[in-house]
Amino acid sequence: MKTSFSAILLALSLQAFTVDVNADDSITVEGLITPRDDTGLYVRNGDGQFEIEWTNDTRVALDVNARLLRGIKGGVLSYKVHSSDEIINFPLPKGPVTGIVEIRRKNQLQKALKEARAEKWISERGLSLHFGKELPARLPSADDPRFVGLWDSSTRPRTLSIKDSKYELSMKKGGKADVLLYNVIGTGDCKPFINRARVSGHKKGSVIIADEIHLKPIGDQAAKDDPKLPRYLFIGDSISGNYGRGLREALKGKFNLHHPPTNCGPSGKGRGNIVEWLGGYRQKGRQWDVISFNFGHWDAGNDKASYQENLEAVIAPLKKTGAKLIWVTTCPVPRGFPAAGDLDEKGKAPRRTCGVMKKYLNPWALEVVKRHPAITICDQWQYVKDNEKTIYKSFWAGKNVHFGGEAADKLGQFLAKHVLQVMKNK
Repeated sequence: MKTSFSAILLALSLQAFTVDVNADDSITVEGLITPRDDTGLYVRNGDGQFEIEWTNDTRVALDVNARLLRGIKGGVLSYKVHSSDEIINFPLPKGPVTGIVEIRRKNQLQKALKEARAEKWISERGLSLHFGKELPARLPSADDPRFVGLWDSSTRPRTLSIKDSKYELSMKKGGKADVLLYNVIGTGDCKPFINRARVSGHKKGSVIIADEIHLKPIGDQAAKDDPKLPRYLFIGDSISGNYGRGLREALKGKFNLHHPPTNCGPSGKGRGNIVEWLGGYRQKGRQWDVISFNFGHWDAGNDKASYQENLEAVIAPLKKTGAKLIWVTTCPVPRGFPAAGDLDEKGKAPRRTCGVMKKYLNPWALEVVKRHPAITICDQWQYVKDNEKTIYKSFWAGKNVHFGGEAADKLGQFLAKHVLQVMKNK
């Protein structure tokens, strides 16, 4: 990819967007990039769209997971898209790399300084890397709460050199995984459909002037598709990752399979991100023929009203795709966990406990799904229960909600049979 700040015509369509407007008219929006043919760009959400422009002063950063930084070899960063086998390569500028760790809360400043001086480590919270650029090294102060030094990717653990001292950078000691890489890409890399972006800027009339664009590659869902096959999107948390192999193998040569480039997590995350996950389905070759979806394990401490409102908010955009929709019931929590008790005083379910899905989450979800008769139900919970003395014997006795090996593959094959039946009845 080449770095470019020329004016390119784009639009940012978003859901799971954040829109923050302060008294000084600063604003932040985020979402999926989609194309536009006129001057400028737009950021759209469920309530409308925001017009955005950038200037030569707009800074563009690649937003990646810090764990992926281990993939820097020969001046190239290899980025693996979450829940995909797609790998994207980014050439890196030559020269020094300055790392900046910003202490974002004043009450953490003295603790961070103490740890750096006494233990020689710095949390990766708020880490940004500036390739091909050496900035003045410094320890943080009340006026400028940043660690600034030269970053070394060759060390294990990675280090930040500030003047004559080296400090370990470690996520294991409280850091975060997100890292911003500057001087690697430009606005010309903001390609539609295959990236999402967070745009920070300020309002000028009805237009947002972009100060920064943080670009996160999400991969090209349609690039490797067989145009003769239907397209299937399966939405779910890490359990869907467990059964993904069995599902893909069972449907190989019959469907183009896709999963959102993330752990889909709780229903609230689905509510916020569903339009983004659906992408440009109105475009030829990006339509969805079948969509299965589940939210449950992450909602084990949710209340009925919030959970059901989130599911309705997810279903509404799903129905607009015209795809065949499948609700996947949430798999059990095994008996290694304590038994599920009553709802608390706020009506919230008793979190990850044995029986919580049977007593609360699955019945709550089915109340919603039954309001939409066109949605079919794949009862993975019942499948795991029906096979508890054979395939899932060790699962039921353990303390791990995840599946592996045959148990995971069988779960994927069970869903695949349902998908095939749905398409047969189409």
